Amino acid sequence: MNLDWRISAALNHLAAFESAVDNGSFTKAAQSLGTTQPSVSRHIASLESLLNVQLFTRLHHRVELTDAGRQLYDAVKLGLGHIRQAAKRIHTQQNSDTLSVGCTYGFAHLWLMPRFSALQKIFPDQELRLVTSDTRTIFDLHEVDFALRFGEGDWNDGESSKLFGEQLYPVCSLEYAKENFGGHKNVDPALLTKARLIHERPEKYSWLSWQQWLARHGVAYEAPENTYYYDNYALTLQAAIEGQGIALAWLHLADLPTKAGNLVELEGLRIKTDRGYYLAYRRQHLFADKVVNWFKTMAQSQE
Repeated sequence: MNLDWRISAALNHLAAFESAVDNGSFTKAAQSLGTTQPSVSRHIASLESLLNVQLFTRLHHRVELTDAGRQLYDAVKLGLGHIRQAAKRIHTQQNSDTLSVGCTYGFAHLWLMPRFSALQKIFPDQELRLVTSDTRTIFDLHEVDFALRFGEGDWNDGESSKLFGEQLYPVCSLEYAKENFGGHKNVDPALLTKARLIHERPEKYSWLSWQQWLARHGVAYEAPENTYYYDNYALTLQAAIEGQGIALAWLHLADLPTKAGNLVELEGLRIKTDRGYYLAYRRQHLFADKVVNWFKTMAQSQE
């Protein structure tokens, strides 16, 4: 029998070994594990025989680790700790009656809520909890089960599945377009700097600002000192709907007001980047495949 196989068969030995170290004696380890002191001693002896090394120095009423024992303990503590965390997480997911999704208020209002009842139908036994923020917070996957994040998908705390890329274009009410440009087609991007531009407060994880968007069209621009900045995307679009000026619209989040005729796109001015919206989730989540497939199906329906 090779060493890997024998170690795999020795998990009870490792658990007894960890407890003996944590409790400082075989007797206290036995009490902690709900077994007997001779049983713990046999597990330790079997482990020492398996590795052909002494793990403890036996002293009066206590034990101390040898150098070899200390090396093994560090690995065992880490490994069993990961196993316990995973088991606890899986148990919590399996027995939880809630499923949480974190996203910005704008994403929730303009994209997720119109589809929310469809998501609820595939999870009839779970209460869906929507956690929103006015800012583009990178939601912690220890606080929510799934998170809608904007960026390049390079987060290291779980898996990320891209839903759609970044495409930005200017929108305004039809009346505003007619009044300022004679319509919403063939508008020179330089003319936008002479109109009222509606700004959203810049953040670390923001999409393109007006300055960046215009620069990609070869137009220099600096926001005036008295510029008002809205705190979320839904309010930014609402200001454009009310005829207050021109907003930068995100392709997949501006569908509803555009199709309803509340906004018009100033055509031919779209900008694409390598960034986009991603669904982030923990690798071992029990509902990962089901939720990811649903979000991707919804996103693809807009293509």
